Amino acid sequence: MSVCDKLLAKDILPNCTDPIVAGFESAGVIINRSEIDFSASVLDTTKKNVINTLVMKSGKKGYSIAVPGAKPYTGTKTSMVAGAYRNSFDSEVSIVIMDNDPDVCADIIDGLANGTYVVVLENKYKALQKTDTPGDAAFQVYGYYQGLAASAVENDKYSEDTEGGWIVTLKESKSPKSAMFLFNTDYDTTKAQVNTLTAPVGG
Repeated sequence: MSVCDKLLAKDILPNCTDPIVAGFESAGVIINRSEIDFSASVLDTTKKNVINTLVMKSGKKGYSIAVPGAKPYTGTKTSMVAGAYRNSFDSEVSIVIMDNDPDVCADIIDGLANGTYVVVLENKYKALQKTDTPGDAAFQVYGYYQGLAASAVENDKYSEDTEGGWIVTLKESKSPKSAMFLFNTDYDTTKAQVNTLTAPVGG
């Protein structure tokens, strides 16, 4: 058996004390992937699907996302893709932009259509009842390994969902991990780190 083989390592049981709930909070962060300092970012040595610290390059910053409504980021999902030698995962992140003017098109839509991104979204389910790592399920990171790129960009003037705004689907293909999470110490510490991602590093 290969040293890279991953075997089941935990009972498959429902969490009865802290039941999972569906959906995302409305606020998130999107980052130009080329502006992340991957050499300075820190992956957890014990929890293999956890990023302890996500670091931006000097002078760079992420950008806030806010999708209103009861079901923000509807359509965001992850699916396994069968491979010849190893299975991988595709993820899609769906963003609604409730605006449409020349600046929005130039500074947001044109960029989303051609760039590569990492997105941090906050799950409604946060696993806050854990005693050792409370809140480690809160902040999910999409695009860390392969980057998210636009697979669909649409502006329907008569859409009742977007009210004439935009809907953008970003896709990461063939990630080696089913999911990545940003977590450091506890929920509040991690939330503070997420908030710093939208402030330029080094002024």
